[in-house]
Amino acid sequence: MYASFIYVFFDVQENFLDAIIKIGLIEESAKFLTLLSVYPFIKKNFNEIVDGILYISAISLGFSVIENIFYAMDSEQPFSLLFQRSIFSTLGHLSFSGYMGIAFYIHKRIHKNYLGIVLSIVLAAFAHGFYDGFIFESSISFLFQFVFIALVILQLWMLKVALGFSAFRQKLVADMFMRTEKPIKMYCTHCNKIINTQEIYFGKIKAAHCFLCDNMLFAYKNVNYLFDYFRPIFNLKKYIKKLPFKIKISAFDINNTILYHSSKKSLSANVVELSDWFEYENSRDKTRILSIPFFGFFLKHLDLKHVIPARDFFDFSTYNNS
Repeated sequence: MYASFIYVFFDVQENFLDAIIKIGLIEESAKFLTLLSVYPFIKKNFNEIVDGILYISAISLGFSVIENIFYAMDSEQPFSLLFQRSIFSTLGHLSFSGYMGIAFYIHKRIHKNYLGIVLSIVLAAFAHGFYDGFIFESSISFLFQFVFIALVILQLWMLKVALGFSAFRQKLVADMFMRTEKPIKMYCTHCNKIINTQEIYFGKIKAAHCFLCDNMLFAYKNVNYLFDYFRPIFNLKKYIKKLPFKIKISAFDINNTILYHSSKKSLSANVVELSDWFEYENSRDKTRILSIPFFGFFLKHLDLKHVIPARDFFDFSTYNNS
C-alpha cells in the first residue's frame, strides 16, 4: 500500500541507478513504514533484538507475495514466473531488510536511534537496488547469482549476530538439562575413558554427566548445537580446523578445564567453568564483530553496541583464551 502510493510521485526506469535511488529506497521505506504502523499491535511481544528481524522479515514476505502476484497477472507464463520469483524474489526481499528491524528494535527498546534508522533504510535500499540493478543491466546480469547468494548469506550472518546479542539466551546451568531414562556410553576427555551414564538434554542439545569427574559431556553434533545456542557468533568449525593436528586433546580455556578431543569430537567440561567461559567469550565475540572493517562500522552506527548487557563487561580474567 505504501509503495504503491509513493510510486505515484516518481518516474521509475529499469536501470541500475533507478534501482538503487528509487526502487530500493521506495520499497524498503514502505516496509519500514509498515513496521511502524503495526508496532502498536505487536509492542508487547517486541522485546527481543531478534524480534526486529523476524517482524520486518514477515512484512518483507508479505510484500514479496503481493508483488509476485502482480507480476504474474501481467505475465504470459504466470506459473513459471511465480515459481522463479518464489525462490529469488522472496529470498531477496527477506535478505534486504534485517538492518531496519535491528535499528527499529534499538530505537524502541534501548534508546532513540534516528541515525541508525536512516542508515538501516539506506543499507536496505542499496541491497535491494543492487539486486534489481544486476537484473536490469544485461551487460552485468551474469553476476546476479553471486549478488543474490552474497545478500542471503549476509542476512543469515546478521541473524546470527542478533542471536549473539540476544538478552533472551539463557545462561548455561546444569539444572536446565532434563534427565532421560536412556542409558548411553560417552567418552570423557578428562577421564580418558568411556563412561556408562544416562542421556540429558536441553532443547536439541543432548549431553551426559560423568560420575567420575563431575563434568558434562557433549559428543559429535551436540558440541555444535551447544555453541550455536550459548556462543552463536563464534565459528566453532573454523576454530577446530585450526587446532594442531598432532594434538588430539585441546583446551579451550587457559585453565585446561574445557577439553576437546579432536578425533572423537567430544567435549568435557565443568558446567560452571564452561558457563563462565561462554559469558566472557561472548563479550569478546561482540567486541570483535563491532571492530570488523566496514561491517563493524555500520553495526556500530546501527547502535548495536547499546544492546550489550552490562554483564558482558565483567572481567572474567581467568577465561581469557580463544
